[in-house]
Amino acid sequence: MDVGREGDEGATVGDVPLPAPEGGRVTVPYREVYAEYAAEAGAALEGSYIPLGLKRYVRDYFSSLEP
Repeated sequence: MDVGREGDEGATVGDVPLPAPEGGRVTVPYREVYAEYAAEAGAALEGSYIPLGLKRYVRDYFSSLEP
């Protein structure tokens, strides 16, 4: 995880290793959580600056995740 940069060289400050994923089973079907995730993604698209020429690609990506 990159938590900051220092100087013009772009030296990373504070790299933190990510924990290993835990094994297990999925307990909530994708179709049940998709609507909530889609709403969050839509809010992020509207609330974030995305260059106009790239917005379509971001929307297409999220659309490709539909169940």
